[in-house]
Amino acid sequence: MGQGFENQTMNVPTDKPLPGQVHDTPYVLLGDEAFALKPYLMRPFPYRQSRQDPMKETFNYRLCRARRVVENAFGIMAKKFRIYSRPLEINVDTINTVIMTTCIFHNFLRTRQSGDEEYFDNLEEEYNQQDQNMLLPFINDSRRGPNEAFEIREKCINWFIENRLEK
Repeated sequence: MGQGFENQTMNVPTDKPLPGQVHDTPYVLLGDEAFALKPYLMRPFPYRQSRQDPMKETFNYRLCRARRVVENAFGIMAKKFRIYSRPLEINVDTINTVIMTTCIFHNFLRTRQSGDEEYFDNLEEEYNQQDQNMLLPFINDSRRGPNEAFEIREKCINWFIENRLEK
């Protein structure tokens, strides 16, 4: 998958401006500190850098918050459908069908079950605790991304600051 993004052979939507902006910004994957910064992959600033700059700290917080949404969704799906608890050994052509089917089935079950609110509240509390753990000191970033990746991250930082959302 990484090679597909590197070679630009993945089916990624075309660049679009962020809300309220004029210049296009590419779609990106959200990563943690273990990944190198790439034009297609945003990662947080190292802990020491972010603690010295409120803009970088805001970026890290928003990135972490967005990643948590994805992790929550995946956690819910993996808990309900065991197929997601191991690598998917399925024909590539079938993967989209399996994912869409489980999402539709999940939504159908959710409208039929009671008590989901308590489950989701407990799950959110669990992930909030994990969110706090993510803010512990990050690995020092000795790897440097290409200039394009830094420019994309800078666009995101500026957008986050201009469009302060509730924490």
